[in-house]
Amino acid sequence: MKKYVFICLLAILAIGFTSCNKDSVPFHKETIDLVVKADNWEFDEGANMFFCRFEVPSLTEKVYNYGEVSVSREYNTGTQNAYQVILPETTYQAVDLDNNDGTTTPYYYQQHIDYATGIGFVEVFCTISDFFYEDFNPGNMLFRLQMSW
Repeated sequence: MKKYVFICLLAILAIGFTSCNKDSVPFHKETIDLVVKADNWEFDEGANMFFCRFEVPSLTEKVYNYGEVSVSREYNTGTQNAYQVILPETTYQAVDLDNNDGTTTPYYYQQHIDYATGIGFVEVFCTISDFFYEDFNPGNMLFRLQMSW
């Protein structure tokens, strides 16, 4: 019996030594919080949308060309109810518009949030349906940039 245990251990050890490869590529992962305050949003008149640009030096040419990059929006940050939604995200919203006669009319719209990445930067975009931006600002948001390479 000892003979079989010894042979099995020897076989496992041999497999362990032969599976080591000096050419193996290390795996890297980095998560960066992208915080947008309401005042940070800029409006692009030509594209008719809000955007916010982040400089991300760790999003190198190597990560851009050979890695995986994704952005999520986080809700309920810092609570036990926190959750993330991967972008792009479309939400359905409503706001009451003042009719200037003491009454309001509900206005229903879609808010679409998306992103673009490039070497050294991430841009987040916020567009609402019908481009109705009267008294609109996307507000404070937290995005989570996740990179793997």
